[in-house]
Amino acid sequence: MTVVRMKTINLILLVMFLLTGCTSMTTAEKVSKRSELDLMAKTAIDGLVKQDAELQKQIDDSLGYAVANMKVTKVPIVGAGGGEGVYLNKKTGKRTYFTVSRFDIGGGWGARSYKILLVLETQEMLDRLNDGTIEFQAGVEASAGTAAAEGSSGALNEGYTVHVLSDGGASATATARVIRIKVNTELTEK
Repeated sequence: MTVVRMKTINLILLVMFLLTGCTSMTTAEKVSKRSELDLMAKTAIDGLVKQDAELQKQIDDSLGYAVANMKVTKVPIVGAGGGEGVYLNKKTGKRTYFTVSRFDIGGGWGARSYKILLVLETQEMLDRLNDGTIEFQAGVEASAGTAAAEGSSGALNEGYTVHVLSDGGASATATARVIRIKVNTELTEK
């Protein structure tokens, strides 16, 4: 191996080491981010319960719930989005923080932001969220401002119910989508 090539490899490794060191959150940043996500979840649930008072009983009777803050953009053929959130295992009282990524293929156009609440009815769903999950779905969505309607079909639809609180934007889509939920180990306390 030449000296120049060895120096180049060492430089790349050093840069990668420095970049990964810079991406770690401080304890204060972690506490702040957790608080932000907890407040987002409480605000979203309060808004959804205000729209449907019976939802509170469903939450009270559940094993837990997950709330995510999502943003999605769709152009004619492809779309993508993502968000982050928190879920609560009511049996243990443990909060787990997660990220969501979404990729869509199909017809439609628009951009929107929304909060989504999953009321978890089975232990299997709690376990799937802990392990991280990838789901394939087909779905239809329409939104304008804070009004939204959506429907989907997929394996993830058993063991939970979905409630959406639209923040704004406008979109109309009919797509196949892949949704991945991944535990944010940096925020989740062991």
